[in-house]
Amino acid sequence: MGRIKLIVGGLFVVIVGVVVAGVAILSQMDFNQYKGEIAKQAKAATGRDLVIAGDLNLDISLSPKVRVDGVSLSNAKWGSSPHMVKVDSFAAEMQLIPLLFGEIHISEIILIKPDILLETDKSGKGNWVMGTPSTAKEETASSGATTLPAINKIRIEKAKFIFRDGQKGEDTSIVIDEMQASAADIDEPLNLLFKGAFNDHVVELSGQLGTPQALMEGSAVDVDLALSAVGTEAKITGQIKQPLLGKGLNLALSAKSDNIARLAELAGTEVGKVGPFEMAATVSDSKDSYKLAGLSVKIAESDISGDVTVNLANKTPYVKVDLASNRFSLMEVLPQSDEKAEEAPKAEAKKGDKIFPSSPLPVDGLKAVNADVSYKAKDFILGDFALTNVSDVISLKGGKMTGEHGFGMGGGTFSGHINFDGSRLPANLDIDLTGKDLGLGDSLKQNGITDLIDGAKTQTRIKLKAQGKSVAELMASLNGQTLLNVGEGKINSKYVNLIGSDLVTELTNTLNPFAKKQDYTPLACMVVNLNFDNGVADYDRQIAVQTDKMNVTSSGVIHLGKEQLDIGIKPEPRGDAADLGINASGLASMVRVRGPLSAPGIGVDAMGAAKAAMGIGAAIATGGISLLASGLTDKMMADSAPCDTALGKKAPPKETSGGTEQKQQEKSSNPIGGLLNMLGKDK
Repeated sequence: MGRIKLIVGGLFVVIVGVVVAGVAILSQMDFNQYKGEIAKQAKAATGRDLVIAGDLNLDISLSPKVRVDGVSLSNAKWGSSPHMVKVDSFAAEMQLIPLLFGEIHISEIILIKPDILLETDKSGKGNWVMGTPSTAKEETASSGATTLPAINKIRIEKAKFIFRDGQKGEDTSIVIDEMQASAADIDEPLNLLFKGAFNDHVVELSGQLGTPQALMEGSAVDVDLALSAVGTEAKITGQIKQPLLGKGLNLALSAKSDNIARLAELAGTEVGKVGPFEMAATVSDSKDSYKLAGLSVKIAESDISGDVTVNLANKTPYVKVDLASNRFSLMEVLPQSDEKAEEAPKAEAKKGDKIFPSSPLPVDGLKAVNADVSYKAKDFILGDFALTNVSDVISLKGGKMTGEHGFGMGGGTFSGHINFDGSRLPANLDIDLTGKDLGLGDSLKQNGITDLIDGAKTQTRIKLKAQGKSVAELMASLNGQTLLNVGEGKINSKYVNLIGSDLVTELTNTLNPFAKKQDYTPLACMVVNLNFDNGVADYDRQIAVQTDKMNVTSSGVIHLGKEQLDIGIKPEPRGDAADLGINASGLASMVRVRGPLSAPGIGVDAMGAAKAAMGIGAAIATGGISLLASGLTDKMMADSAPCDTALGKKAPPKETSGGTEQKQQEKSSNPIGGLLNMLGKDK
């Protein structure tokens, strides 16, 4: 027994002696002599130049430390900067005992002022692609399972990371003021801390992410992270069973912000305000699918909730969306500026400009995914109008999209379908929509707007079909009917342009100095009834507006294929108004709109304008008697029910022949003759 103790004691002394001697020898060695060999090996492996400008120091102890200063790695030859990586100082502290048994256990890694540039060239090749193809093949063939070293703590200070996209010409920068990842041991929770900036905006991340051992082995990790960026606070909690594969997700997400739109600033874009914002959901996965369940989003007073599922089992991904809202307002969820932004000057449209693109329809995008989308809303605010019981069901499969849509509006209903078959070109468009008793005024009142429209029950019918390889071809092949029939009501005179007659109103007010100003314009009816035949609407008085003072009718041709129009707009005084302003024949054919859709020309008929001016002059000279005289004649020719004419319920009144009309024009230009005619005496 004593001999065994003697042998063990002797071996211990020898081992200690060898270690002490080894430490003494290593501590006397100048490791800088190996910098050239290290650089040579790096060059052979990467094809890049590794430069160690400072000293390479090794501190031998029970916790050996390695420190290198002034390290840089050259960039690709085509790179925008000479260096891909520059580090002021790199240090690593290891544990000696595991090292003696061939295991690497790093207590701490420290990086001071690392400057890293990742970039791509115009073809998309990254500067991180190093070495030659043969080198890569050799490494692939010889590499086996790699055991990562155990690391207790990583600390990075004053780091700068830039990604430069050579194809888009855009830079993304991340500045790390402080970053730490530490764990008491490899099986203890990994604590994370990040403080820095993304594109000059402060970002902070803190929390725990599994254990170092779980991350190295790819086993389940617990997640508890908090993120703060540009006024948004977000949290992620739960577990990831297979972190290296991104599978086995069971995570809870939440976020809140006073202005969620500020997240766009991270991408270098400034938008208006959207918020306050709150969101919560869970993320899970199965074999080939991912699910966002229990989604709950609240923006100001708007809300949306439901589930989203993505299935990747087949070649074409399948997405299912099922969402609902109690109340949803587009004004609340779209960015709103605190200050009225100055409108950018609009480019002046030229006569040769086209509105409908002739480029091929991007139908391949419709075939890239299959989807079923369902959305319902109890109350939906669209601009100033309040909609109820909104229902949209959209299906997309193999490039064929079908959509069933419906909503209530002011006591009426709107429903129908919009189908688009983009499975192959030419594509087919099919629209069939019907609106019954849509209460425009009641809808506005439900949204608290009482001074715009009163009444105005509306009927709509849109039944259109088209076929084409582009938007231009679809428009050129358009067939079917568009009908808008607005009933009796009152419209605030400031917003009379809502009925599309602002131009006529302006001209009438300018040419009619006797017209009375009213806060509200009583509307008897408005009809737009156009039938398209291969993109052409050739109509006769099928657009009409009738107020208490004026009838406005329109006839002409709209050619969507050629993107041309030639229409006339005819205003006629109605009732007693005919005796107080310009008579009907004085306004007839006064407005004509023709030319390309992108820049139509608006003109005033020379004969009608001259006659109107002479009529006004005569009215002043005769105290209005001439207007009364010609007005009585025009009442005989005026259409008393232009909306019925537009709807096809009655034939339009016959126009006088050109000679007779011209003769009447000549007579009406003479106020004395007009008065004699009124009295039954021929001039």
